[in-house]
Amino acid sequence: MESFIKHIIDVQLPKIIAMESNRNDWRYQLLELKDKMLFDKLKLMTRQELLGWLQWYDNTGTFFDHDCIRRGIPLLTKVQALTAVYLRIMRGHEGWDGYMGTEYIRNQIF
Repeated sequence: MESFIKHIIDVQLPKIIAMESNRNDWRYQLLELKDKMLFDKLKLMTRQELLGWLQWYDNTGTFFDHDCIRRGIPLLTKVQALTAVYLRIMRGHEGWDGYMGTEYIRNQIF
């Protein structure tokens, strides 16, 4: 029985520690915000922070300037990056109407 408990602790403890560290990570904290609180927080972020969040959230996307230049696509502006972050977070919230303030953004592609 003791070896079974030790095995459970060995398997579950790293998961519990990872979940706790996620609560303290600003990128995960953004995922918990919505609507005006999210928008207000995003407005305070720099373009580089927004691009960093996008790359973290979707590491297959092309968000960093050097990747865009290499692929020959336009760089994201701060407004585009902010909108992209807002869209990705809000689409995960049930009941979201597709608007960021007064602008409908649900179908935008970045």
